[in-house]
Amino acid sequence: MGKNQKTGVGRALVKQHNQQSKENGRLQKKKVLESFTEISDIDAIIEQAEHPQQPLFSTPHRPINLDLSSGIGKNEMTLEEMRKQQKREEALHASSLRVPRRPPWRAHMSVEELGDNERQAFLIWRRSLARLEENENLVLTPFEKNLDIWRQLWRVVERSDLLVMVVDSRDPLFYRCPDLEAYAREVDEHKRTLLLVNKADLLPASVREKWVEYFHAHNILYIFWSAKAASAAVEGKMFRSPLEADDSGKNNNPDTEIYDRDELLARLQSEAEEIVEMRRNSSSDTRPSNIHSSGENLAGSSSSNNVIVGFVGYPNVGKSSTINALVGKKRTGVTSTPGKTKHFQTLIISNKLTVCDCPGLVFPSFSSSGYRMIACGVLPIDRMTEHREAVQVVADKVPRHVIEEIYKISLPKPKPYEPQSRPPLASELLRAYCASRRYVTASGLPDETRAARQILKDYIDGKLPHYEMPPAMSNVELYSVNLHGSVSSGTEDVDGKLAPDFEQVLDDLNSFDMANGLVSNEVTIKKADASHNHHRKPQRKKDRSQRTENNDADGMPVVRFLQKPINTSYVKV
Repeated sequence: MGKNQKTGVGRALVKQHNQQSKENGRLQKKKVLESFTEISDIDAIIEQAEHPQQPLFSTPHRPINLDLSSGIGKNEMTLEEMRKQQKREEALHASSLRVPRRPPWRAHMSVEELGDNERQAFLIWRRSLARLEENENLVLTPFEKNLDIWRQLWRVVERSDLLVMVVDSRDPLFYRCPDLEAYAREVDEHKRTLLLVNKADLLPASVREKWVEYFHAHNILYIFWSAKAASAAVEGKMFRSPLEADDSGKNNNPDTEIYDRDELLARLQSEAEEIVEMRRNSSSDTRPSNIHSSGENLAGSSSSNNVIVGFVGYPNVGKSSTINALVGKKRTGVTSTPGKTKHFQTLIISNKLTVCDCPGLVFPSFSSSGYRMIACGVLPIDRMTEHREAVQVVADKVPRHVIEEIYKISLPKPKPYEPQSRPPLASELLRAYCASRRYVTASGLPDETRAARQILKDYIDGKLPHYEMPPAMSNVELYSVNLHGSVSSGTEDVDGKLAPDFEQVLDDLNSFDMANGLVSNEVTIKKADASHNHHRKPQRKKDRSQRTENNDADGMPVVRFLQKPINTSYVKV
């Protein structure tokens, strides 16, 4: 047998060795923590609890179903009645919409016992939300359904002295979770929650003043902050806010001031040290089960004089960008896609301050449309299936003239019978955008999907300016303040133009009646045919007099038949 020749036994041993190596590699493969917001079957959660080694969701990249309003309005009710009923149901079940609590634990518990208790508590919480989803009058937005992600939140809440909830300044109440603040007080009665209003450079000073009044009225601890401006200052770059020219000379109120990096670090450290001092001076006994980890944190803070600040919030609100700006260099990954941070990270800022970055969580909430969560950047844009509904959210929030000015496009004007101040339709915005950018598919149609993704990214990044006002402020006041510092009116386009032609108005009214079924199709079709015959070119009639004769003058035409003569010159015998 040659030196390089292999026997059958040798090949079998090599094959067995390679197979075992592959199996060991698969077993030792690192588990990637991934966020799941679209598991609708409770059996999948139960199966995960029974078999924790199996993945919770076999196809995590399936399309997101955002048709959240399909279960409402099955009975014959008006839209206003359905909204009132939905508001009553939301107020009735508001206490059931909670953040999952970590079950009580002790130091002598084993890992298996602690994991079983956490899974059981999570299933109870998940079943309570499943009962809410069965209610046809309630609409729950997609929320986090992965237990491992909530475990990251539990650790950050227990370890932190001060909890910082990062929200987007353009709609702070949408990103705020009041029940998380209540859960932090349950863990430790001295623990506070600070609202870090990020992207404050996108708000005019007058709008910030309105939010200051709201925060003071509701005893909300807040700070206005811009992670982009702070990062530019750390890198030595020049940063100019789009509203800086309008706010110059108007920001005399210190409550509306946007903090820089040093001011924010000093404020966070002072707030956390005040909490630690209150905890030291407190004479009340701590609860043994629920706040065991907080007690350990208290002991560590007392000995080392080091305070811990935890950052929590929705995905894509700027938590990682804020921490990078505070640290002074890139320590956490930053991307526009939600869910970049997978595990909580502990970073030491100084000898007296430590920060914890928690992965972004989608908290359960009531909402009328899930497409708003895509427009706000909470859910990934790339997993969007129906783009027009999400773009309609953008068209409703941004005024018409602002869209035309930024994109340098001309949107179709409303019909004379329509309200002149109505927002543009998503189809109108997408077609105008595709025509200006020449976005065309292979079949020659406008590429609305590509245009929708670009518009949504501009909306999230702040290229399309928009903001929400506090609930006490009416919509009239909201739209009276122009995003560029001027006052706009909804009837300006109509007053500056001549009245439309009378026939054009009649045609528009007829088309409106046809679209709403107010007139039968036969009348309109006959009118169209009559108008078409009226303008038809007259045809010339053929002269068929040569085909008839009337020699006897009896009034009856006689048909003349032409008979071909017989050729007798050649006869075949």
